[in-house]
Amino acid sequence: MNRALLGVCLAAASFATTAADGVSFERAQKAVEQGEFKSITSILVAQDGKVVYEHYFDTQGAEGRRNTRSVTKTVAGMLAGIAIADGHIPGASARIFDLLPASRRKHMLNKDRRKSSIDVEDLLTMSSIVECNDQDQFSRGNEERMYLIEDWVQFYADLPVQGFPPGCRSRLTLLMAVASDTARPA
Repeated sequence: MNRALLGVCLAAASFATTAADGVSFERAQKAVEQGEFKSITSILVAQDGKVVYEHYFDTQGAEGRRNTRSVTKTVAGMLAGIAIADGHIPGASARIFDLLPASRRKHMLNKDRRKSSIDVEDLLTMSSIVECNDQDQFSRGNEERMYLIEDWVQFYADLPVQGFPPGCRSRLTLLMAVASDTARPA
C-alpha cells in the first residue's frame, strides 16, 4: 500500500512540478529516508523527456543496479499498448503464439493445443495456463530457472500446460518480445 501510494504521489507530482521545483519531492524523500517506505533504492521522475527529480537512497547511486521486477509489468503493458495502437498487435485478445514467428512455434517443446488460446491479456494479467509459478522453487517456469536460459522467449514457449498458477515473469518476457518485435529465433 505504501509503495503504491508513493508511486501515485510521485506520478501526480511529476505532472504538477517543473524542473526548478524540487521542493515537491522533499516530503517523499524524507519519508523514504526515515524508513516509512521499505526497499526503495531510488526515485526518478521525468516530465516531457526531462528528469525533474532524481535521488538515490543507497551507496551505489546512479551507477548501481536496481531490482526492477514490478516495473517490468508496467513496461510490458506500455509496450503492448503501443504495439496495439500502432497495429503491430491486433488487440488484447490476440493469441500470443500466432504473433511469434512460425520457426519458434515449430520447435516448441511440450506442444499442447490449449497453448494456442493464450492471449496478450493472459500475459498482461500473468494468468496464462502454463506451469509457471515464481513462488514455487520447484515450478518449471520459476524465474530463477529462466535466468539460467539464454533464450527467455523460448523458455516460456516450452513450458507445459498446468492450469492457472500464480504469475511468473517469463510471461512478461514473451509479451515484451512480441510487442517490441524481438521474438526472432536466435
